[in-house]
Amino acid sequence: METSALRQKLHSLIDTSSEEKLIELYSVFEDDYTDEFKSELDEEYADYQNKGEVISKEEMDKAIEKLLYGK
Repeated sequence: METSALRQKLHSLIDTSSEEKLIELYSVFEDDYTDEFKSELDEEYADYQNKGEVISKEEMDKAIEKLLYGK
């Protein structure tokens, strides 16, 4: 997926997210956008490029909750 397509998808998710989710996402990027986190994102993107696989919204929600709350 090209960078422009990723941006469009993220904008779409942001545009439809609740205020609570937006605050959570902002805090992730503000406080936790470490080199390790960026590396994980790069690995996920490379996997997508190689395999063409993506995770569902539900799986992403679970991953975000685990990251934010350790659940």
